[in-house]
Amino acid sequence: MPKVRVPRKNVTPGEVVTVLSRRLGPGYQVESNGGHRVTVRRSALMYANVSITDQPGASVFGVHGGGLLFLRLVNTFGTARRVADALRRSPEFRSLLRLGARASCCVRVFSSRISSGSR
Repeated sequence: MPKVRVPRKNVTPGEVVTVLSRRLGPGYQVESNGGHRVTVRRSALMYANVSITDQPGASVFGVHGGGLLFLRLVNTFGTARRVADALRRSPEFRSLLRLGARASCCVRVFSSRISSGSR
């Protein structure tokens, strides 16, 4: 099951529905199932389920194909992959926390170079 971690906390199912509807286009039907779940359908047999969990400083989307055994495998490599890519690439879920982590990494490297005397 692909997992997509985004640096934005407390993402709601409504936001996921809006983003996926816009990014995937009219060929997909996106709806919230209540709780922290979203279903994305291409047809009655081609669909993916998205679960939303919160972690410190981030939200994690678990994306997996739906259906019976064979169809679940097909949907995992088809519909679920497209959904995971759309979530991963959506600018709506990016935040300054991601830039802050990069900046602190650069500051640590820079300060360690200064303290060791290298330029």
